[in-house]
Amino acid sequence: MNRRILMMFVLACLSLSAVWAGDVDDVKKQINKIKKSSQYIYAESTAPTEADARAYAEERLYDEVNKWVATQKKMKGSANLVVNNRKELWTQLSMPRGSNMFRYFVYVKKSDILPTENAVVIANENLPAVEEKLQPALPEAIRVVAGFTDYFKMAEMVKQLKAEGKIADYARYASLDNPDACYLVIYNKDAQVVAVLTPGPERLNVKTNKPDGIANYRGCGAIGIQME
Repeated sequence: MNRRILMMFVLACLSLSAVWAGDVDDVKKQINKIKKSSQYIYAESTAPTEADARAYAEERLYDEVNKWVATQKKMKGSANLVVNNRKELWTQLSMPRGSNMFRYFVYVKKSDILPTENAVVIANENLPAVEEKLQPALPEAIRVVAGFTDYFKMAEMVKQLKAEGKIADYARYASLDNPDACYLVIYNKDAQVVAVLTPGPERLNVKTNKPDGIANYRGCGAIGIQME
């Protein structure tokens, strides 16, 4: 059963902390303490960029929340969940050969996960208007892929396009060497394709021509397609 997880941005109940670790050892101690406690659900990820590390970790956290909720009699029938007080720790790790990696650790207390059958999401009408950007001409292969809504049919077409030499390569998001160089095909847990995004750090949704990003699709998977 798919559940909608709502983040409550209410000052009275939200305590979101992003901690830059000047002392990596202190962060490791905090993380180990949380892992040993049965009161928390957590997820972590390490990636070359802060944005990717956060996206991976948050996707995994919501997967873990859904798994835990499925074991709770009072919650597993609820279509909506509210997660209060999500917290995160992050640090920059020095790796061999001079490269740096970002580590994100995200966690939530089980008691802060609440079922809510009558939750209402209110759009913020005061957000500034987003300037529409001109989208470059799409490669024919991407136009074909973007026409699919079923994940399995889309995946078969991607394999065919690779065999025909119409795309250079493809892989799951977590396996991509350079995600910014790839088009991203986003799919949900119902095996439905929900978006196709252009390459680059500032992506566009190919169907809406609006700014979009993988962080907007928590709980979804992605396949990266490289054209060159």
